[in-house]
Amino acid sequence: MACLNRRKDGTFRIIITQKEKQKNIQLGKIPKKTAELCLSMVERITAAQAAGVPLDTETATWTAKISDDLHSKLVKAEVLQQRHRQTLKAFFKQYADEHPEWKPRTLSGFQTATKKILMFFGEHTPLESVTADQCNTFKAELLRKAAFSHAAKIVERAKSVFRSAVQGKLITENPFADVKIGRSVNTARQHFTTVEEVNALLEACNAPSQRLIIVLARYGGLRCPSELVGLRWSEVNWDKKRFIVHSPKTEHHKGGEFRVVPLFPEIEAAMSALWDTLPEGADDRIFPNMTWRTSLGLFIAGIAHRAGIKLWSKPFHNMRSSRATELIAVFPAHVVNKIMGHTEAIAMAHYRQVLDSDFEKLSALKTDEKSTHCVEKIVKDSANEHAILGLHESEAEKTAIDVTVRQSTSCNKEQPGTKPPKLPKLPPRGVGTGNV
Repeated sequence: MACLNRRKDGTFRIIITQKEKQKNIQLGKIPKKTAELCLSMVERITAAQAAGVPLDTETATWTAKISDDLHSKLVKAEVLQQRHRQTLKAFFKQYADEHPEWKPRTLSGFQTATKKILMFFGEHTPLESVTADQCNTFKAELLRKAAFSHAAKIVERAKSVFRSAVQGKLITENPFADVKIGRSVNTARQHFTTVEEVNALLEACNAPSQRLIIVLARYGGLRCPSELVGLRWSEVNWDKKRFIVHSPKTEHHKGGEFRVVPLFPEIEAAMSALWDTLPEGADDRIFPNMTWRTSLGLFIAGIAHRAGIKLWSKPFHNMRSSRATELIAVFPAHVVNKIMGHTEAIAMAHYRQVLDSDFEKLSALKTDEKSTHCVEKIVKDSANEHAILGLHESEAEKTAIDVTVRQSTSCNKEQPGTKPPKLPKLPPRGVGTGNV
């Protein structure tokens, strides 16, 4: 049982009577409504303790936001337990430690976001003291100083961390929950890489390995450099014209550890050119000197400089995006998504582009009785887009991928009733490999 008592000097206190013992909680000289609120919350807390049930949201929020002085008085009166005040720095570190599956680049991005968050809010700031108004101010500060996509990513990471704090019952609500910033896709940086641009880059390369990197990025749609690292000669099926790509980005998803990519004519030619330069007993890895730390930014910038062309924004991402845009014009979405290694939602958000040629076709579409003939012409023109892909009809049939592949085995493994494919013979020793 608890009651509110007001003394002659105007101060309030809460008197709790339990088992013929009284405990006093000195509130001091505060407004009567505030004192009555404190009494109401104390009664709710003691009732919840007696019933053995958790506090309701309103009461839990109140206990989390009261001052340290009042909280200490409630602890002394055995109404509450001593709370553990987790600081932002400590909790962000704990959150990162709980995600050992993160790739090095993901961890690096999280550390960058953490640094900006701690600089704004303060390393030793308690989690529960961060308010929604502060979070909105932080977002506005980010947008003034950083690119929109970078700011959106930091806000997204902050939301995830505070959501985890709510789930761990360290705080009652996520202060970033209502911070709206929108999608982080910057369409202004999209660029369709033309065949002419790719050919100019290829002519400026100094080695077959350099040409293969560009071909795999543009015509294979591989993520660079992460998906180049795991490529192996033993997983290239020259006979069936396909090869295995291991994807660190999607390996934590079921079935995303690897995918099978067609050996498009451009890729087959570039791979064969590099194969012919290998000495006997060469490494099974196609790019033995490449690691996840390898930066290809200077590499592609140097080649563009030698080619005399202005390098577009996000070169490797846009080469992958260009290939996805080309393929979807010819093949069904489920096939393209399978060989590119992304979902339809990701493809629409990050990779698919609308080209000038699309507007030209749409402008020819009429909504009258002749529209059927117009659509037939557009479908026929789409079939001719094999020329864009460097494929003829017969070649398209040869490179069609079997999307039923499920097991991560070497694609050169002998199948029942078939002969294993033959790889070209290695040239004599002494022929250089041509480093990237």
